[in-house]
Amino acid sequence: MFKILILISCAFLPLSQALAKVEVRWFTVASLVLEDEETKIFFDPMFTRAGIQHWLNISDLRSDETLVASVIKEHKLEKVNALFASHSHYDHVIDAPIVSKLTGATFYVDGSSEIVAKAYKDPKIKTERIESLKPIKIGKFTITPILRTHAHIRSLGITYLYGPVREDFDFGFYDYRMGETWFYYVEHPSGNILLDQGSEPFLNSIHSFTNKVDVVIQGVANRPDDEAIVNGYTGALKPSIFIPTHFDNFVFGFNPKSEVSYLPGVKIHELLEKMKKAHPDKKIIFPKYAEKIELFK
Repeated sequence: MFKILILISCAFLPLSQALAKVEVRWFTVASLVLEDEETKIFFDPMFTRAGIQHWLNISDLRSDETLVASVIKEHKLEKVNALFASHSHYDHVIDAPIVSKLTGATFYVDGSSEIVAKAYKDPKIKTERIESLKPIKIGKFTITPILRTHAHIRSLGITYLYGPVREDFDFGFYDYRMGETWFYYVEHPSGNILLDQGSEPFLNSIHSFTNKVDVVIQGVANRPDDEAIVNGYTGALKPSIFIPTHFDNFVFGFNPKSEVSYLPGVKIHELLEKMKKAHPDKKIIFPKYAEKIELFK
């Protein structure tokens, strides 16, 4: 009888894995927690905000550990398994080292984000280097980092915050240079996810892995046009779910209880209406702060 039960359990094991619930929570800007019943993975944690004193380069821009600790406690994120950053601009990397310190998560880094993490000189901050196209297994998730390019930030003919973070990084606002830029292909027994905080699709890169994903989570700031979102990844990869990120204004103080302040010119609701008209068969989900969105079950 015992042997029969074991055989039945083994037969249904793949089914039980396929039915594992996977959720995502958005925490402003590009900050996302992807989780199943046993693993939490944090992408681009960013709660600390830059003020005028940082823009004028008269004060260090460091992670606000007290603020980060309060968010972790409030949302029961004391145990995070892994951290990733899309690149090393402050709105993507600022709080990752301190989240690593407070949760025990490994911060998977490139050369630039490693310099930022090491600048804290805290042995509790754990880092591990990533390589493009080299999968990383974390619980039931497999995360594949893929290199991409980031649109240049220009004003008055000057390009800002470009190139790698320098070895002499010293927490100045303009020390948070871009570094390498990444997007992530996430595989799970329940389904697959494309997570890209850039608005221009890199279809050739993702097509080497798959021609179909279940979920696209994509940043919409700094997009060249709406077409890049409407018929980019969503048109080519036919996801069932589309979730936009990076639409809110990150230059103001962090206050999750206030109404969302949008980035100038982002026109997120106009974009989502276009998405719904172009893809009426898809679930277009506008995320709310810390609200769990079920992707698979």
